[in-house]
Amino acid sequence: MQIGSIRSVEFRRDAGINLLRALLYAALVFLPSGGVFASEANPDPRFGVVEAYQRPQAAQALGVGWDRLIIEWYRVQPLGPQHWLSVLPHGVQSRTAPDNRTYSNHMTFPLSTNDWQYQSQIAGREFAAVLMGTPAWATEGVPVRGVPSGLYLPVHHPENYWANFVRRMVSDHRGLIKHWIIWNEPDISSDHPGAQFDGSVEDYYRLVKVAALAALEVDPGAVIHLGGLTFWHDVVYGREPYLSRFLGVAMQDEGAAKEGYFFDVATVHVYFNTESVFTIIESQRKILREFGLQKQVWLNETNAAPMDDSMHPWNDPLIPVTMQQQASFMIQSTALAFAAGAERLAVYKLYDHVAPVHGHESYGLIRWDGSLRPAATAYRLAIEMLSDFFRVKKNTHQKYHLVDFVGSSAVTHVAWAREAESVILEVVANPGANRANLVDQRGKVMQILAEDGYYRLELPAAVCADNGECFVGGEPRMLVEYLGCDHYLPKHQRKCVLWLAAE
Repeated sequence: MQIGSIRSVEFRRDAGINLLRALLYAALVFLPSGGVFASEANPDPRFGVVEAYQRPQAAQALGVGWDRLIIEWYRVQPLGPQHWLSVLPHGVQSRTAPDNRTYSNHMTFPLSTNDWQYQSQIAGREFAAVLMGTPAWATEGVPVRGVPSGLYLPVHHPENYWANFVRRMVSDHRGLIKHWIIWNEPDISSDHPGAQFDGSVEDYYRLVKVAALAALEVDPGAVIHLGGLTFWHDVVYGREPYLSRFLGVAMQDEGAAKEGYFFDVATVHVYFNTESVFTIIESQRKILREFGLQKQVWLNETNAAPMDDSMHPWNDPLIPVTMQQQASFMIQSTALAFAAGAERLAVYKLYDHVAPVHGHESYGLIRWDGSLRPAATAYRLAIEMLSDFFRVKKNTHQKYHLVDFVGSSAVTHVAWAREAESVILEVVANPGANRANLVDQRGKVMQILAEDGYYRLELPAAVCADNGECFVGGEPRMLVEYLGCDHYLPKHQRKCVLWLAAE
């Protein structure tokens, strides 16, 4: 039995009005400002957001399963190797050090220091922590982004400050954090305003190796991630992909192969362009395969900041995106990330924890005043409809994408037009389904019936740039087929199992 078999009919942008009117929606599902929805006790850990701890109840309402946070070394040890302040992630309240100086994140809305760990634990969210930010005393280079002094000393040398920091961080948080991301965006060159690490590729490999050796010494279950790569910095400046350069250095390290080259997960960041989500993730997986490696790839940051939010307009965006397009991007990037083989993804970010700066981008699903953008509802729906899938299949046509997510009790087909032209899509109805709903990005839900063995969907046209480039596809539709899997009725259970096995 084929899942997601399709046929499509192209039609004019003004056609199909009667069909669209016919798709009246029976229910409206929404996420009100400040509201909390009951979520699963064990959310799917593949769906995450950056800094969920900043609004834990909202993260729980969205159904978020993992949280990426940043721990800045220079804030933990601002005074020297013998000092150690309480570990607080990016955005929480300032602290007073032993010398009575105050060290702050410079956040407009600092958070409580008491419950960032507890709230995530009770909601079942996992943590992945970025370790970065060299203290001034620990580098001969530029503070925050300089290469740590003593990095090439033996891992147990008292002056290998980076090893000492990682060892204690992992030891202190064993049981709470097992995923450790080593720095952030090392592929941005040191002469660029956005540079975060001034070292060479060789220095970064050493940074990862030392971190892995120190971490695994105190927690054999620690998972080591490479820092998120931007991809485009190499493309724009004509460089070999950073992951290729990194692996080229790693392959020269005798004995590193038996250690898996000291990392478990490759990481990417993708923004604004829906189509590039699949392309960039697949490119990283291809590089890993070329070096003979089978490693996970995580998408740790993705989003498309809107320009038309009246509460925070962005006057001169390089890529113009509306709030509704941002909502579309949430669903499309989620579908394509998993279709490309990403193990997990996270949206950057949950909450705008600084007051808006007029004319600059703002990425939060939640605005600084606590109100929700449409993207919050869209991402919640994507999590709700796609959680617990065990197989993904992508069908790509010049005019549309169709991505099928197969779960134990439902199959969800995510479809959208790729160009500035609407598409009529017919999806083969699965005989194992006993009912089906059609869901849009606003949370409107309607029951849909198959006709002659097909579900008929209208995919709205994409809103494209003046040059014809469509950075975000048209508003997606999610067709959810609920399987006849009643575990209390053996005949229904057999029907479901046989249907799933036949694909």
